[in-house]
Amino acid sequence: DAIAESLAEALAPAVLRPLGFPESPLGLWSLAAVESRAAAAIGRHWHLSDGLAPLFPPRLVGGGRDDPSATTLVVAFSSLGWHGLARAEWRGALDAAAASHPSPLAIAHALDTAKSWYAANPRTGAIDDGAWWREALAQLCAPYKRVVFLGDSMGATAALRYAKCADAVVAYVPQVDLRDFTRCDRADLDDERKANVRAAIVRACDEAASISIHVGRDADDLYQLNYLPRAA
Repeated sequence: DAIAESLAEALAPAVLRPLGFPESPLGLWSLAAVESRAAAAIGRHWHLSDGLAPLFPPRLVGGGRDDPSATTLVVAFSSLGWHGLARAEWRGALDAAAASHPSPLAIAHALDTAKSWYAANPRTGAIDDGAWWREALAQLCAPYKRVVFLGDSMGATAALRYAKCADAVVAYVPQVDLRDFTRCDRADLDDERKANVRAAIVRACDEAASISIHVGRDADDLYQLNYLPRAA
């Protein structure tokens, strides 16, 4: 919240005020929702990336030529983050892994700044039961020789839900039934839509080629495996 307030304050005189947006975090999010160029600018400032915030384009690491047909794509789905601040995750670990990988790796980052568990259109913020993400991920992954999805917590939920687009999924402490978690508190993400998320994850896991799920000893995290008998 403090970072959002600071960014809104910095942009207020030159951007928010002249365009008639509230000089607050709400005005900042409203501007980003209606203007993709603004969202890209915020992404560059916040995440030090030239990509649009919801889905940063793949970057080739570990050497090799830029040929998707000979490259493994890794899509790292970010979690809710500390205090709701989503950011690109796994970058250091994936860069290190690329150094010893036998073939080139392309790494893309997916972020859900709408706190929707990847169930909303990030351009509008409206819940669309994952339609935007399904289409965007299908287009992103299509050219690549092999695709791996990676995520933890909320990011693991997305990695499992959209597993149909990947050859392999690695998920750390996924939240399968969002009704079990109080932090999933968007008013428009009601019980029916949360149940839809769970059903989509179960279907995807039944159809996916390779899934690896990791949890610790926390009872709530372990309980989520009961919803995924095949994957567990």
